[in-house]
Amino acid sequence: MKLISWLVLLLIPVCISFSKEKRLSEYGHSDDKDGALSLLGLLNQQQDRKLLAKYVSELDSNDFSKRELATRNLSRLPVIDRVFLKELLKGSTPEVSFRIRSILKQNNKERFDGMIRALSYEIIRGKHEGLLSDLFGSVEDREQYPMGGMWRSFAEASVVTANATDLELLKLKLISDNDMIRYSSVKALLSLLGEGSLPFISKNITDQNPHIKWECANAFMKFHRRECLLPLAELLMCDEDFGLRWRSLESLRNITGQEFGYYAAGNAEERSVPATKWKDWIKAITDSAKLNFGVLDNDQVVALFDGKNFEEWEFRNLGGGPGVIFGRKGQVPDKDTWGIENQTLIAKRGFRSEIISKRSFLNYELSLEYKLLEGTSDSGVGIFAGDAEKGYLEIQLYNQTSGDLYKIGAAQILTDDGNPLGFRSTKFKASNEVKDEWNKMEIRVSDGQSEIKVNGEVQNRALSKEARPSKIVLRNEGTGKVEFRNLLLKKL
Repeated sequence: MKLISWLVLLLIPVCISFSKEKRLSEYGHSDDKDGALSLLGLLNQQQDRKLLAKYVSELDSNDFSKRELATRNLSRLPVIDRVFLKELLKGSTPEVSFRIRSILKQNNKERFDGMIRALSYEIIRGKHEGLLSDLFGSVEDREQYPMGGMWRSFAEASVVTANATDLELLKLKLISDNDMIRYSSVKALLSLLGEGSLPFISKNITDQNPHIKWECANAFMKFHRRECLLPLAELLMCDEDFGLRWRSLESLRNITGQEFGYYAAGNAEERSVPATKWKDWIKAITDSAKLNFGVLDNDQVVALFDGKNFEEWEFRNLGGGPGVIFGRKGQVPDKDTWGIENQTLIAKRGFRSEIISKRSFLNYELSLEYKLLEGTSDSGVGIFAGDAEKGYLEIQLYNQTSGDLYKIGAAQILTDDGNPLGFRSTKFKASNEVKDEWNKMEIRVSDGQSEIKVNGEVQNRALSKEARPSKIVLRNEGTGKVEFRNLLLKKL
């Protein structure tokens, strides 16, 4: 699957990466601070509107060669003003509209997304400070992007590059029209000032963007400030993100100890009455009301295996579906397929099965150590799991391929390049696993976005289309003994 026709590469007018982790070199810039500055300079360069208008007018020329040349000139612009071109679409002739749409397709949002991600990754990787103003300028007047991987990488880069000299800029950008910049400003101010940032982000706690509202409410919550309560209750009616509703509900329950029959997965009508009860209760409580911020579980660590029993797990068929288990139809996998020796969890040779966590988790960091004891040992870690018919994402544990991704069942997964996962997605880099020794896998899941590390190196990323609380699976392919230890999960 990694073999790509050179002819196809020559025909495609946009940058294509052999690695799923975008780098600046894919866009003609060096992979260092100079490359970041070069791309930032390009992104912040004011485009000549008159020249653009000239090219567009020539798209409707009576001279075919001029129309073709104008199309090529517009297509070759490294960063195009898509907003301006979309305005020009209004009232254009059919041929001009066709050509503009073709140009917009070549200079598409996905390409710009890739450029910003590559820029963000370089700033993060190199810890390049002092680039905040240019970084914000690179996206401020461009098309808005929904919450996703681009937001997270951009915000992390903003935190890395911001310093004390950027405080006034960050305060100013809290009222930017660009949602991603407001979100990143909140994150950067929190990083620089901690609790001292609360007076500045207090207005954003009522932000119309629910992700910004959550970040601010979460900040007030972490510093045990009751101002977080009403925004959390308002997020119970957020239609666009189930994950935000779930986290808000769990936070409210933990802080207040109250229950109003709210069901996060319900429709808007079903959620409306209990959400209103939450808001009314919050407005009615006095400053003396007892609130328990001490039980917040944002940083709670869960030991998924205590070295003694399977208390946190349930047994089921491999993949979760019905079938024959070790020759006895309908038999549930048990101690014949899994075991515990010397405080180590064992997947035994001979029987295909899996164990699935009893608890569901939304945002978390999972770390575990594994050892493949035979040349044919084969296992995997499943995330985004739940009901058997919905499937899950398997992260491969196999000699030299640990970190590859597999779609199990009907799971709806996007790979790091934004394409649906068909069956398998190979890892980013060559293996760094140590044969016959303990290796470490770390999995971070945040709002459906996952990142997988093997022995400290990022090897894959994927996105679940449903950012919901889900379970974790350990697979036993039955081909060889596999050991697990130190299974720890930290809630985020």
